[in-house]
This record gives sequence, C-alpha cells and structure tokens, in this order.
Amino acid sequence: MSYLVFARKYRPVTFDQVVAQEHVTRTLRNALTNRRVASGYLFCGPRGTGKTTVARLLAKSVNCVDGPTENPCGRCSACLEISAGASMDVLEIDAASNTGVDDIRTLRENVRYLPTSGKKRVFIIDEVHRLSGSAFDALLKTLEEPPEHVIFILATTEPLKVPDTILSRTQRFDFRRVSVDDLTGHLKEIAGREKLEYEEAALKLLARKADGSVRDSLSLLDQVAAFAGDKITEQEVVNALGLVDRRFLFRFVEAIAATDRRKVLHLIKAVFDGGVDPADFVAELLEHFRYLVVIKCDAEAGRLLELTDEETEAYRRQADFFEIGDVLRLVRIGTDLYDDLRRGIDQRLLLETASVKMAELESTVRFEDILNYLRGQATLPEQTPNNRTSERDLFGSKKSAAPTAPGPSASIRPSTPGPAGTSSRNLNMPTIQAGWERFLAVLKKSSPMLASQVSMGELRAIKDNRLQMYFPASGEASRQLVTKPEHSRLIEETLRDCYKANLSISFEIDRQKRNETGEDNGQAVVDPRELVDRSPRLKSLLEKVNGEIVGVKKVEE
Repeated sequence: MSYLVFARKYRPVTFDQVVAQEHVTRTLRNALTNRRVASGYLFCGPRGTGKTTVARLLAKSVNCVDGPTENPCGRCSACLEISAGASMDVLEIDAASNTGVDDIRTLRENVRYLPTSGKKRVFIIDEVHRLSGSAFDALLKTLEEPPEHVIFILATTEPLKVPDTILSRTQRFDFRRVSVDDLTGHLKEIAGREKLEYEEAALKLLARKADGSVRDSLSLLDQVAAFAGDKITEQEVVNALGLVDRRFLFRFVEAIAATDRRKVLHLIKAVFDGGVDPADFVAELLEHFRYLVVIKCDAEAGRLLELTDEETEAYRRQADFFEIGDVLRLVRIGTDLYDDLRRGIDQRLLLETASVKMAELESTVRFEDILNYLRGQATLPEQTPNNRTSERDLFGSKKSAAPTAPGPSASIRPSTPGPAGTSSRNLNMPTIQAGWERFLAVLKKSSPMLASQVSMGELRAIKDNRLQMYFPASGEASRQLVTKPEHSRLIEETLRDCYKANLSISFEIDRQKRNETGEDNGQAVVDPRELVDRSPRLKSLLEKVNGEIVGVKKVEE
C-alpha cells in the first residue's frame, strides 16, 4: 500500500475540520441551510489556508444525496466520487496552465451540459488571476448569468490581479493566514493521531516556519517525522529542515551589539561549516530583527509576535542593547545582503563584510539633537555599541557624512561629560560582559580581595551606565565589604579605566538566591553582624587583629 502524506491524509472532509476559517465556513453553512447558495464565489487568501478544500466541501454539500446540506453524508456516490477526485460534475481547472481565451471558450461549451449524477456542476478555477485579459472577458457573460445547474468557484492568492468586473459578479471570501497557536494545536492533534512523541517547542517552530499555511505545516511535520522517527524535538526540527538555531541568532546579535568583529566572523564561519544556506540564515536573522523592532515599539508585544513569555523576555533584554533606529538600519543591511546573495556573487565574502558592517554600525542621530548640540543644549555621545557616532565623526575631518535619522523614535539621550579620561557614552550588557574578565584581572592587581568578592556576584543589568550586581542571600558580608566608600571608589575607578566610560555600580542582595553550592539546609542565613554581637570572644579577636568577617561557612562536625 502506497504512503499517503499528511497533507492529503488529514485533508478536512467536513466544514468542522477546516482550521481557523470560521468566518468562511459559517457563512457557507448558513447559505446551504437556508438554500441561498450563490452561482459564483471568489476564494482569496495565502497558499495552504483551505481555499480548494472548502471549494470541494461546498461541491460535495450541494451534490450529496441529502443536499444541499451543511453536513454531507460522505457515503453516497456523489460524495465518494468528489472525495476521490473522480466526479464528472466537479471540474477543477488550473488557470496557470489554461490561461488563454480558447480554454475559457471550451469551458463555456461544457457549462451547457447537465450534471451526470449530481445536482450541480461545479467549476473550480484555481489561481484564476493567471488568466489573460481576453480570457477574463470571455468568462464574464457566463459568470454573470450561468445556467441554473452551474456554480463557479474561483480561487486566487492574488486578488488584486482579478478584474473588478469579475469581483462584482462573485461573492468574495478572504481566507486568513492561520496563527501560530492554531497551527500548533492542529499539529498536536495530527501528532497524537500518528502516535508521535513531541516537544511543544518543536511543533511551535514548525508552525512558525509554515508561515500561516496548514498544508505547509503538515508537509514539514511529515518531513521531520521521516527524519527523526517517533520523537520530534526542537533540535531535530532544526537539523531536519536546515534551520538556524534561535540561540545562535541571539549570540550573533549580541556580538553585533558588543561590536565584537572577531566573534561575528567566527559565527559566520560556523554558518558555513554547518552547511546552512546563507540566504536562509539572513532570512532568519531578519525575522529576529523584526522581533526586536516590534519589542522596541511595544515591550508587551509577545502576543502580537505569538511568542511565549520566556521568549518575549529574551527579546526584550536584547532589544535594550539598541536604539530603534539602529535596528531599522540593521534590517536595511540585512535586506540588501539578501538581495545580493541571490545574484551569485561570492556568498561568504558578502556575508562576512555585511556582518562586520553590522558590528561597526554607527548609531542614528536625530537632526533635532544635532541642532541642540550646535546650540550648546546637549552633548552628543561618542562611538559606542548603542550610540556609535562621535562628535568628531559628525563635525570633524575624519568623516564628512552625517548619519540620517529614520524617525523620532531613534533619538539619543543627551549626556553630560564624565570624569577626566572617560567619555559620556552609554554601554550595553554585551559590551560589559565582553570586557568583564579583563576588568576583574585589572582589579585583582590593585586588590585581590575585592576582585574575589566582586567575582562572587552576578551581573544582571546595566541602565544609564549603572551596573546592577546581586549577591546570593549568604553574601551580605561580601556586599558590606565592596560597598565601603574606599572599596566602592576603587571598583568604579577601575571600571572607568577599563571601559573608558563613566560607569557606576550598585550591589544588592537577592534573598531568593541560594549560595554557590545551592545548599541552604533549610536554615536562615547568618548575618555576620549578629554573629559578632552574640560572641564577645569573636568581637575581641576582630578588634585585636583589626579584622572583619567576609563570609560565614557552616562546618560539619
């Protein structure tokens, strides 16, 4: 027995099984129930959303022995023949290969014949926009006044190319692109019927790749099932379809934000070594940029992007690395690169140079901010990952071209001069992380103790050039030590020297975070000050040696 692909095996046989097109199926079912079936329909919408399937269901509903009915029996000869594609009363015509006026004249001749076994003759013309102008003209009269036993159903993915004279003679139904959630739910149902084990993230990835098409989602599921067997994971989907891992895209964009040209080039090498098609990589990267643009415009847009809360938070954190104008310009570089890749030029050269260009991208500056600078009302930031345009680049001799502003949302934050030897530039988290080991090494030369204590904390965020670091619940002593005025001053001076920017740092305690070993034994954390107050001997010892407690550790007996 030959194998039947999922897209055919699970094609809807009733209106109830059509996915996410209730606005269409409800109207047609009411028309069937009330005996108000029209003589001409135009089904519009993206590929794979159910246009031809619904056309066949409508043909079955009017020709069923119980018809017209919204629930055809599926057992009579008319239903069985239509389902098998063998009915003489349902003719499917591909307009892409029958575009001429002679083809339509032949159709007009066939219209005169009565049904052979059913009640109506149904003509389904797929991709009707491909008909020539003269062919449309030849169809007009028949479409306007067809015989009583004839129904025309025209289907198209490009309704704008259908003449108004045709549109005015038909009832138009617009099939919607199916949402990721609806596609994921449908794939779960199919996977359950096929007894496939799956990760929900894997099916969601398939749904995204299907781009709103039910047929494409089933074809992709079929392909992945053949590759992975009975267990479908997100990684198997990536491997089977040659996709770019989303984590890889996050690393790539993080390297761009940190202006890390070396890392960018190494990641491009990984793209080629992994056999990923460069055009596919750029397409995935552009989609990633799209998420960043939307998140920059609306931080709560996870539902709009059909992302989980965890995914939304990840994109929100990365969106903070850029101004909106910077992301828009990254999109422009990516779209130009995508077009260039299709021209057959050295793909590796194009991808490497464009990636370095992204990493070297100068930030957008509004014309209003330039005017304010000239009036002495603001200071423009120097070259940075977030704001990469310096005052000298704008007005000096090094570069003559001033950047263009994509819109009001790409504004820069006016800044003030920092301490001597530093700039007023704003840094982002990737830049800080890229130089963190170097900072700790420099701090260690001045104070090994402070470097050790700082390394125990977790760097979580940077806002307005102020680093936010957290210690676990057991790190109160470390926090007290590093926040002493002389110690805090040394840490911030070292930060400014290493990053050449006006940085500051705050240290907090995360009461929900355990110590580094992950063990708290259910006991409350001991405050070193309370420990000293409870032990006169310990207090005396500390006074004699002029010492202090830097941590508390439980010792097993």
